[in-house]
Amino acid sequence: MKKLLSVLLALLFLVSPVAAGEWKTPPPQAQITPAEDTLEVLWEGETDLDMLKQVRIDIRRAVIDKKKVLAVTLLSPGGPVITSLEIARQIKLAREKGLIVEIHGIALIASGATFVLSAGTPGRRTISKYTFFLVHPPQASNYGGATCLNVVPEPKDVQDKAINAILRIMRDMYIEFTKKSQEEVEKWLTCGNEVVGSGELALSLGMADEVRE
Repeated sequence: MKKLLSVLLALLFLVSPVAAGEWKTPPPQAQITPAEDTLEVLWEGETDLDMLKQVRIDIRRAVIDKKKVLAVTLLSPGGPVITSLEIARQIKLAREKGLIVEIHGIALIASGATFVLSAGTPGRRTISKYTFFLVHPPQASNYGGATCLNVVPEPKDVQDKAINAILRIMRDMYIEFTKKSQEEVEKWLTCGNEVVGSGELALSLGMADEVRE
């Protein structure tokens, strides 16, 4: 069990964090929903436990205050797989309960943060065209840096099984949120097929619905 836990904790969408102060980005555009019906929040930094806690707090606050829309400005380099997927799941659950989760990506949306953006309410997921956007397979951190992880055709131990399980969950969540085919999504999650670009890339992959200035 300890070995399995260490494997899960090592699985990262690893991109070096970027300080918000290093970016010059235009402010989000005004929401079309009346202000009194909207709670505006900022999710910034890694998609780790701290962001997961903030997401839960903001969703609960929106529900308690009887807001119709949770308007999120998102800037993130990604983070651990497990917390990235759980943040996306929390957004999905909030949507299923009737909350509109409007997400606007700015400056940097990479790795685990792509799940957060794509989990937003369809039609209400936007991204700045000047955003650096990156989708890639999970990586395991080690003393020499990071190692890209592929599906293990014939898993032999708990580590191999854990890698395959994580990749299946990632694949299925991307398929649900983007409506892309299994073949296309699995390509994104294969080492050597990383996709990188600007805001228009998020639109073409089905992770955003509109590109803004």
